[in-house]
Amino acid sequence: MAHKKEMTAKKAASVSSAVFYKIFRLFVLIGISYVVLYPILTMILQSITLPTDLFSSSRVWIPDNPTFTNFTHCLKYFKYGEHVWITVQIAAISTLCQVAVSSLVGYGLARYRFKGNTLVFMMVILTIIVPVQTAQIPMYVDYQKFDFFGIGKVIGWFTGTPLTVNLLNTKWVYYIPAMLGVGINSGLYIFLFRQFFKGMPKDLEDAGRVDGCNALQVYLRIMVPNTKPVFVTVALLSAIFYWNDSVISGMFLNITENMPIMLYTEFIMDPSYTGYTGVTPEQFKAETYVALLLAVAPLMILYIICQKFFTECMDRSGIKG
Repeated sequence: MAHKKEMTAKKAASVSSAVFYKIFRLFVLIGISYVVLYPILTMILQSITLPTDLFSSSRVWIPDNPTFTNFTHCLKYFKYGEHVWITVQIAAISTLCQVAVSSLVGYGLARYRFKGNTLVFMMVILTIIVPVQTAQIPMYVDYQKFDFFGIGKVIGWFTGTPLTVNLLNTKWVYYIPAMLGVGINSGLYIFLFRQFFKGMPKDLEDAGRVDGCNALQVYLRIMVPNTKPVFVTVALLSAIFYWNDSVISGMFLNITENMPIMLYTEFIMDPSYTGYTGVTPEQFKAETYVALLLAVAPLMILYIICQKFFTECMDRSGIKG
């Protein structure tokens, strides 16, 4: 009888511990979610608040008179479409180049053994650690007098004048690194592709070679269709980083033109850049919240659409073959 009571007590204690853990975990998740979502909720609620109610003491969270007029004014005066179109061009073309090159490099490091394989992979990891700011001056000089990877200098030996082109204030400062596998966070993407490809069964490649496929055909016809999650994930991450970038654009692009949306948001509070004058401080602040919300809205929509693939890739990229 005593043994039975002891077992019942242990079971009750175990249930109580499980319930306490679930409650504790729930409060932790709520706290983390609040910290993460608070800026976004603030932008959403402030953007639909009338300028006259923005500093009202009676309003806590939900605006008394919600309005969408701030959105129409913002789209008209802040030149949102112009800067978003510039950002879309940069992000889309750079992402396509980066995904293609990073996947090929990752596939080669995962499936082919050659002298220096480990060294190359270590150098790829090193590119993740070293910040782009450390190479700012050499990159600026190279873009200012771009000689087509030394070809222009060779031409100069015969003509007396090196053939160079000034790439500063052009989108090529994004495109060229992406095409050469050294774009924004390319090392991370190569690592993800390598880990994902290593987890793929080698029988798939062997079957392709038996059917007469060469190395490139095996990659295109067998490996790529079977690794869609990592391609979608890398494309998502690459697009997000290019969209959010203000470091490279601040270094190599003229801030009076060719300004991506995230760099533009850094100057959005200065009417001399936006040209938006003659409004009350309350109205300007309300519409600034709208501009910031619209700047991140495409990323939130993109993540919601691709979240399934992102989760699957993060789960499978740690599998080793």
